[in-house]
Amino acid sequence: MKNLLLVLLLLSSFFAYSQEEIEEVEIEIEEVEIESEEVISDVPFALIEEAPIHPNCDGLSTNNERKKCFNSMITKHVQKHFDIDLVKCLEKEIVINKKTGKKEEQCTSGDLSSGRKRLYVVFKIGRDGIVESINTRAPHPKLKEEAIRIVKLLPKMKPGKHRGIPVKVGYTLPITFNVE
Repeated sequence: MKNLLLVLLLLSSFFAYSQEEIEEVEIEIEEVEIESEEVISDVPFALIEEAPIHPNCDGLSTNNERKKCFNSMITKHVQKHFDIDLVKCLEKEIVINKKTGKKEEQCTSGDLSSGRKRLYVVFKIGRDGIVESINTRAPHPKLKEEAIRIVKLLPKMKPGKHRGIPVKVGYTLPITFNVE
């Protein structure tokens, strides 16, 4: 028993002296305030907190209502202003009239095959509410020009806001039409 106590005493002293003492170091941390906020320049229409307001949508209160109204007004604008006859006359061919023998111009839809076609217009509504940065993707250069013409006719709007600050809002407008 004495041997057991002696062994325990030796082991405990061995463990006690083998421990390193850890010094406590006090570190001071300075608080720094950052005054500049993250600058948001462009926000997609789907993610904007407060959508741009079309003049005909001014009385609506919720963002969802304003977005639906905005989409509806853009669709009506395209239906009203898109020159559908342009699709029938993208290019002109000179043909000889069989009855008169004279050369005449005849309209064609160019290289476009018949069927449903789609063109895309991507634009931004600026911080001032005016349409800017118009880009198009269309199956024919004249259709690109027409799409740009239509978008430039859009009225000035109240700009979209994100975190309470007016921002540029990106919008993609698909235009679908049929080629006969």
